[in-house]
This record gives sequence, structure tokens and C-alpha cells, in this order.
Amino acid sequence: MFSRLVVAVGSEDGAAAAAWASAHASWAPAPPIGIHVVTDDSAPAPPSSPSSPSKIIRDPDIPQAIAAFVRADDLLVIGTGKTGFIRSRIFGSLGLRIVSAVPCGVAVIPQVDLRFRRGVVAGVGSLSGAGPIVSAAGAEAAARAETLTVLHSSYEGVVPAPVETAAAQLEQLIADLALSRPGIESRARRTTRPPAEALLDASRNAALLVLGTHRGRPPGPVIHDVLMNINAPVLIVNLAATADGRRAVVPTAR
Repeated sequence: MFSRLVVAVGSEDGAAAAAWASAHASWAPAPPIGIHVVTDDSAPAPPSSPSSPSKIIRDPDIPQAIAAFVRADDLLVIGTGKTGFIRSRIFGSLGLRIVSAVPCGVAVIPQVDLRFRRGVVAGVGSLSGAGPIVSAAGAEAAARAETLTVLHSSYEGVVPAPVETAAAQLEQLIADLALSRPGIESRARRTTRPPAEALLDASRNAALLVLGTHRGRPPGPVIHDVLMNINAPVLIVNLAATADGRRAVVPTAR
């Protein structure tokens, strides 16, 4: 459970993030908190609404400013531009820098029409550490009353690995989820396609794609490729374990 829903606002891309956070706030523990990073010291402070609390930070380094504000158990919501090749690359790169910098889970929201999208997709790589990703995706699917698809790619470089090698572990993840959240309709999908390609295809009409990364490390190639070609909201779960080895903080709903 995340403790705060922190939304990066103040740009046209921030409008998509704010809209997603507003809808998500119906099952969040607290109202969204807006954070607006002003990179120019001479620029006037943007207006703030009493009904939508916001924090104004003046700092030329947007990722580090946001990282200094959020906590490990927050969920940060950021927008990303999808209005052309160059713009997508520039804002996708900023999104990657923010994901690398912050200690919490991040939801990256593109400017796409979400009204007719349904279902949650969880992308899992190493099945031995996939529990927090499936747990977070299951919470989202339960809150939305939608189907969850757990997708695993066994692709390894040029030669795909046999899909059957991961079948037992993947089915166990689904079985564990059914026990913890019996009302969820869930299914497993195995593929030998490159993971980013398979995830982007699976999330093309989805309401949410859930992935995981370890904070303190640059995002791996799968998250990099997904965010640079984002076609659905992406929730990136914090897999970093606490110092004593307990389970990682997972930004789930409810």
C-alpha cells in the first residue's frame, strides 16, 4: 500500500498524469499531492488551488528535485509526451531519468485515450522475484474489477529459450494470486518474443501495464524500450528490498 499519491504537474504532459491520478484516487489512501518543479528561478510561481494541494520546488534538475521530495512508500505519477517522434524521445528520456532517481514506485502516463481500454498486464522477467509485481497488478485489477494477464517472455538473446521451462513457476504465481484475491480473473501467457516487443503488443488496448525495477540502478533494457515506445499507462513497482531483507515496498491500491 502506498502512503501518498504524488503527481508531477505543471505541463501539458502533467494533465494526463493528473487525470489518471484523480481516477486512481478513488481507492488511494489520501488525496493526490501535486508537485511542480520550476526550473527557471525568474519564472513566477504557478497558481495553486486549495482543493488540490501542491508543492512548488525551484530546481533546474527535475529528477533530483522530485527524488528529494518523494518517499519510498509513495506512488509518483508522471506524464509523458506522445505527440511525435522527437518529442516522445525527449520526454521519454526524462521519464527514464526520473524512474532512475526516485526511491518509490512510478506510474508513467502517456497522452492516450483510456476510455475504452480494459485489463491489467503484468510483465515478469525473473519468476523467482515476480511476486511483488503480480501482487501490485492484482491489486490494480481487483480495484478496477478487470482481468489480469501475467506475461513472461523466455526470450534470451538470439535463440529463444524453451517456454515450458517457466510454466510451473508461472502457474504457481497465478495460483498464489487466486488464493490472495479470489475474485480476480487472471491468466498466464508465455512467449518467446523479445520482452519489450511482447509487452507493448499485450498492453496496446490495456488500461495498465505493471513492471518492476530495483531502485538505485538504471532501468534495464526492457523498461527503457517500453517507456520510449509507451502505449499505455505503466506502473513500475519498487523491488528494492529493505536493509533487513524483508519484502520490498509495493505501491498497490487498497
